[in-house]
Amino acid sequence: MTHGVLDTLTVIQHDHIERGIKWVKREIKRRCAVADVTYSAAKWGEFWGYFERTWLEQYSIEVWNVFGLDNELIARTNNPLERFNRELNSRFPTPHPSMATFVTVIKTISQEYVRRVANVPRGRARRVAREVIQLPEVVDISADITSDVETTEAVAPSDNSTASVSVAL
Repeated sequence: MTHGVLDTLTVIQHDHIERGIKWVKREIKRRCAVADVTYSAAKWGEFWGYFERTWLEQYSIEVWNVFGLDNELIARTNNPLERFNRELNSRFPTPHPSMATFVTVIKTISQEYVRRVANVPRGRARRVAREVIQLPEVVDISADITSDVETTEAVAPSDNSTASVSVAL
């Protein structure tokens, strides 16, 4: 699937997610029809079941939706957390340190971090340059969307279609 369809759900207002899902379903069906690709209601039904169980019930919308956040605040990966975890593990002399050792190590790491951050405005260090993430364009989703189906007839490729193409997310 191209950009600007499913990923649109990540940038719309939290209270518009339900309407957004209906819009995405319509748009997927429409794009399948335009591309002369068979729309598999069963396969997409499985996907939407997974999406609801995982991304609407198991995780809150605030976890995966970045609406209203500054682009610089959006986490790109969990690599910084992995690096910090490695650093913590390397600083502790044993797998289960005493409380005193734990506090000392955390205090040392936090002092080092404060020093590094303070060096940026003093010119001793530079802020890490990060590329701006290209977020999907926000789509104007009509408030009157009540269904994920535009018409009563099914969306299917034309009769002269011979190739079977799958649309990936």
